[in-house]
Amino acid sequence: MEPQALLPNLVFQTFKNRYAWEPALTMRHDIAISDRQAYQTYEWSNGSWDEYNILRDVQKMMDAPMAQPEHIAIGHILRAYHFFFLTRMYGDIPYTQALSGENNASPIFLPKYDSQKDVLMGILRELEQANTLLSDHQAAVAGDILYQGDMRKWRKLANSYTLKVLMSLSRQSVDPDLKVIDRFKTIMGDPARYPVFENSKDEVQVAYRDYDLIRYPMYQDYNVQNKRFMGKPLIDLLKRLADPRLFYYALPSQKAVENGLDRFDFSAYAGIDGSLSLTDVTAQASTGAFSRIHVTNYTTTPIAKPSLAYSYAEFMLILEEAQQRGWISDDHDFYERSIQSAFEHYDMSAASKDYLIRNPLDANREKALQQLFEQRYILFFHQGDFEVFFEYHRTGYPIIKMGPGQATAAVPYRMMYPLSERNTNSDNYNKALHQQGISQESIMNPLWIHKNK
Repeated sequence: MEPQALLPNLVFQTFKNRYAWEPALTMRHDIAISDRQAYQTYEWSNGSWDEYNILRDVQKMMDAPMAQPEHIAIGHILRAYHFFFLTRMYGDIPYTQALSGENNASPIFLPKYDSQKDVLMGILRELEQANTLLSDHQAAVAGDILYQGDMRKWRKLANSYTLKVLMSLSRQSVDPDLKVIDRFKTIMGDPARYPVFENSKDEVQVAYRDYDLIRYPMYQDYNVQNKRFMGKPLIDLLKRLADPRLFYYALPSQKAVENGLDRFDFSAYAGIDGSLSLTDVTAQASTGAFSRIHVTNYTTTPIAKPSLAYSYAEFMLILEEAQQRGWISDDHDFYERSIQSAFEHYDMSAASKDYLIRNPLDANREKALQQLFEQRYILFFHQGDFEVFFEYHRTGYPIIKMGPGQATAAVPYRMMYPLSERNTNSDNYNKALHQQGISQESIMNPLWIHKNK
């Protein structure tokens, strides 16, 4: 198949909101009532490697006889994106030997697992390869539904995503092989060689259409419409900051409406404590004193807001965090630009100035970092797939209260490997557990990326 025939679907399947509601339940953005939901109760078990299905087609695009250097560069970026997700969700994964089952010369149907560190180093190499290729090859390619053939924007994505990967390694910043801080400084110090996002026009944004399979993921979702309420951590944070995004995310409680409160009154909103038992959260919801997810904005339109797989607002938070950590010079207004971009996405640009006056970045480093973690938590509401979960394990934010509503004593670290791996690739599966120091696989096994500070 020709690369331009594969590319549109690859871009859409990669960057759409692939996990529309699961992360929201995991990190208490939303609370499920009536029916027990494993993502909320942390009764996790074996995952599925659907990302490898997309990766197979990425590899086909890269290997196609008519593939141009631009297709190969895009392929490296898409590979990096999916492998980055997989290793943060599972730990060690097949990487170097993955996707070679259709290689007629020497097919490998039972691939070995690479260590998480090696996977991450490989991801960084692939993004560097993409940047290098796109420095010499700028021809527009057909089928590019993300950047309409603008290869410079793909190049910016490669480098901006590299910075995201490096920040995800903040707990491993002293590793001599990764050279996290040096790599970060190199990219930020050489914009001619490493162009990065300059504004929201560069961000990874996927729009939906009113056609089968490309509608907004939660369109007409019965459970979201009827069995999802807002979580207490997010509601409390938005109210404390007087953040108007609350009015887009949520609906005022039924009681607030009955009492005549305006929908722009922060006191009209309340979130449910997800640590409570299913019986208790369902009983609380029935009182009418708590807020639902905004069903009009999230379920009644087939298009809704675009999904932000990697937003300019998130990128600005990464750069601000780098400033706070001393990785780059402290002379930019990244925090302010993040807020402005985030508000712009929800058509609230006019409110950003007053918001920044109310919520300036604190001069104290630790308090400032906490503010950045809060902004990520807000930003990832039904955006970014499991980024909110991965960031929780990196930053420790938000504080997740445990109770009778959870089956574990803490938030899980990972999903267990698919059962098919244990059954068909058992030798490599067992070696992967051993090399990670896992005697018995569990969702509570910390990953290498979590272990240092």
